[in-house]
Amino acid sequence: MIVKQYTLNRKTYKDVKKMDHQQMDQFCQNLYKAGHADGMKDAEGLTESEVRDVILGVKGIGPKKAEDIVKALTEAQKERS
Repeated sequence: MIVKQYTLNRKTYKDVKKMDHQQMDQFCQNLYKAGHADGMKDAEGLTESEVRDVILGVKGIGPKKAEDIVKALTEAQKERS
């Protein structure tokens, strides 16, 4: 995991100091959205084939049951999005 650090340059610092309430609110929202988007990219989970391989490694679960589980997980992920 690579940690990206936000550095506040002098120009942005001066711009922030001059902002009114609405401008500061918009600045904060944009900063949050950018951080959230970066976090979502970093938090991507396993692919369907990786999940299938892990499930097939569990004793007592065959290909049919593994496929049913992967299908249920995929549908749940689509509903969540």
